[in-house]
Amino acid sequence: PQSDHNFEFIYNGKENVVFNFDRASGVKFINSKENQLFQSYKQTITSAQRELMKFYTQKTVDSIKYRKHFQHIDSLQNSYEILSKGMIASHFILASKPYIPSKVLTTKAYLENAKSHYFKPMNFQDTILQSSNFIIDKSIDYIFGMHASKNPSFQDYTSNIDAVYQAFSNTKPAYQLISLNTLNDFLIKSQQEALAVFLTKTYLLPLAIELNATERMLSLQTFLRVAVGAKAPNFDIQNPITGLKTSLYDLKEATTYVLIFWSSGCGHCMDELPKVHSYISKYPEKDLKIIAIGLEKTPQPWGETIKMWPNFTHGIAEGKWNNSIPVNYNIKATPSYFVLDASKTITSKPYLLKDLKAVLDQK
Repeated sequence: PQSDHNFEFIYNGKENVVFNFDRASGVKFINSKENQLFQSYKQTITSAQRELMKFYTQKTVDSIKYRKHFQHIDSLQNSYEILSKGMIASHFILASKPYIPSKVLTTKAYLENAKSHYFKPMNFQDTILQSSNFIIDKSIDYIFGMHASKNPSFQDYTSNIDAVYQAFSNTKPAYQLISLNTLNDFLIKSQQEALAVFLTKTYLLPLAIELNATERMLSLQTFLRVAVGAKAPNFDIQNPITGLKTSLYDLKEATTYVLIFWSSGCGHCMDELPKVHSYISKYPEKDLKIIAIGLEKTPQPWGETIKMWPNFTHGIAEGKWNNSIPVNYNIKATPSYFVLDASKTITSKPYLLKDLKAVLDQK
């Protein structure tokens, strides 16, 4: 998958870039001084920082060895800055400069100083940095990595998002919008939807409104409408085969509802829906109700297909993707799952069938 294996490289227009790529070990540059230098820098500095952190795992710290090691890190940083002078790689090496203590510190003091130092070497207005994923990657690392507690709270994460936004505050609003939206997409794909809701409501949507970015505003509003914690939008459930006419909010017979958007022409749906039907048939004590909404052009072959799953409440959304129901729920693929509580509040949005089963196993 591209999201797992993509990487950036520097091209300066003066040298060929040659590399090998392996799924296990990643990329190795065979030719290109720019890329070889920056890759060497990252590996060397990361290794040196790990060695420094080992001091904090010891009962007593040898202060002389400690000083020598952070002096070694400082020397490495200076060496790479000199070697990269005049190169594109210099932008990234300067911006990556780690916190280097000047004296022996406690673990708490070291982490606090490292956090306050984190964004200082980075020039967010540097167009070279802006044209890469560097700033976004660093921001993600900050949000999830810069915590004093081993078990960070939601407030800890949102405080880090506040700090990231502050770091972006001196850049052009249009760049802020693009960057924060990229960060938001990452949070959503990483199933950190509560954090994405915080970022959207606090910073991203107000920025889109300020810039009159209509398309982005609509997209963000759609995301908030069906985010975890929101009340699921109501809609009419109509089954022209059985004559059923009701609405989502009128259903009262269960404590947990699973809303599935599917299609009779979708191979994944035809594989997964029988497994969902088998699951709820096996555990009637779970008080679950499945609402299956078929995205279809016409009532056939949908009408025949639903006979295989009599324990579902079936409805049809004629017009498929253009129907108002999937539009309101921002459906981009089938099958899509939403888990609702008795009040029809969205409690989970499992991506895969195994994720859905894991959620239902807790019910």
